Amino acid sequence: MRTFLKEKTLIFNEFREEVFSHYPQAVIEEAVARLLVEIKGIKKIPTELITTTLLGVLSKTETFNVMSTLMELQKKVKHDVELLASMKDPAYNVHRTIAMSICGLYGSGAISLFGFIDCKFRFFFPTKRPKSFISKGICAIVASTASVIISDSVKIDYTKRNLQLLEARGVLLDDMVDILDQLQRPYNPDMPRSICEDNILAVLRKQQTFHALQLAIKIDTAVEAKEFNPQYNHIVGKDEGLFGVDESIATAVPLMYGTIALTNFGYLDKEKIGIIDRLDSDHEDGKCNTFIDDMVCGIVAAACGRLAHNHTPTFSKPVK
Repeated sequence: MRTFLKEKTLIFNEFREEVFSHYPQAVIEEAVARLLVEIKGIKKIPTELITTTLLGVLSKTETFNVMSTLMELQKKVKHDVELLASMKDPAYNVHRTIAMSICGLYGSGAISLFGFIDCKFRFFFPTKRPKSFISKGICAIVASTASVIISDSVKIDYTKRNLQLLEARGVLLDDMVDILDQLQRPYNPDMPRSICEDNILAVLRKQQTFHALQLAIKIDTAVEAKEFNPQYNHIVGKDEGLFGVDESIATAVPLMYGTIALTNFGYLDKEKIGIIDRLDSDHEDGKCNTFIDDMVCGIVAAACGRLAHNHTPTFSKPVK
């Protein structure tokens, strides 16, 4: 099944033109610059950097999918009395929920920036209507663009540190590559295994991966050492099914790679393939793997989403 009816490059060019027909590129770039001043006091950002980063955000498949949905809904609401009536309700939030899927690709920082722009919308776009499907999408694009610029200013490769943390808890790079290969092989039978390794390593380069992984291991090891109160140690140590905080921390990683990565996280969390199952079942001598097994799910799921977005599969549905 073909995803695009025309060449992808042409589709994305048309997509950008449609976005800029609603909000001119210069207006969006000015909003990014103003946001950076307001939040970080950054006043001298080269225009070329903002332009390049903005176009990078708009080149993402997830951005295309989300914004296309918002723009199509914007057309529909003009002729749909029921939908228009719902949007007039002060509690209407579905347009925000859809738009924030873009921010998810860039971490919790982008989501925070989205909230700031949304609350101060008229400051950034004095002539535009704040309560529309497209306006929420533009808020997400501006927030994501600013977030990338902020992150890139302090960019560090965390691969080595993340691998060391994982190895200290008995997880090797090959363990994660094995799971990713198993998930993706049905979609692309001729895929080199090295592609799986490259995508795992790409996820491990991220600062957000490091922060989530470090915190997860800190909690597991603290439970093992009985550093928390007895009730908390009991809940986490027994990996109670309704606890949920372990998944909350771990999902920070796949959220950077779109909703497809989050779907894969849920699948891995239930199926517990390979090293994930071994971690989940290892409770010998007070061992606590409550958080680390979910982190492995998150890292592999993120790599799965990244691979899917960057490599055209042979089959759109898995070969059985």
